[in-house]
Amino acid sequence: MFDRLMPEALNESVNRLESEPAIAIDCLSDQECQSLVSMVDGLNYRNAMPVTGSKQRPVYQDFELDYCIPAKHALWRLPDHLGSQIASMLLSVPSVSVDEARRFRFNDLIVQRYPSGCQGISPHRDRADYRLVIGILLLSGDGNFRIHHDRDENRGQIIPFIKGQLLLMGAPGLSSDFVRPFHSVRGVSVPRRTIGMRFDRARLT
Repeated sequence: MFDRLMPEALNESVNRLESEPAIAIDCLSDQECQSLVSMVDGLNYRNAMPVTGSKQRPVYQDFELDYCIPAKHALWRLPDHLGSQIASMLLSVPSVSVDEARRFRFNDLIVQRYPSGCQGISPHRDRADYRLVIGILLLSGDGNFRIHHDRDENRGQIIPFIKGQLLLMGAPGLSSDFVRPFHSVRGVSVPRRTIGMRFDRARLT
């Protein structure tokens, strides 16, 4: 599992998230990507709501998703394995609460498919209940993952992120003054498949 993921690279990236909003590192081999593509294509997808958020701050979405992965589905092996590695690394990050690092696990799993030519998703921030570190595996396709200073569509930094990589993005709890980053996905011309993994503090209650 995770044939191309080096523990040293993962540890370094987790520690860099205090100062960098998102980092992508090698993780999956081509064979693993192909196997996971076959697995996720058998899920039950629905279209994302075209517009979400508030009237003052709408978020535009154009992709498919499955957010109801059964608890015993083989896909859960990915967040379980990866989350345990990240949890042990968070214990050595001085700015992270030891109690929260010990509770950390990826307990929220979402699979998304972006068809060719779709509009992706406009700049938005993830929920504040998603804590410490967010992980995204890119199984196929292209597109631009951007970090934005605000909701301005035209201002943003492209984070290099290609098939087979794991993108790590910081989340609240990583430091006392952490600010959730705005991010977007645009420019999909080849079908894009991702697996998103998050630690949802609300699910612990």
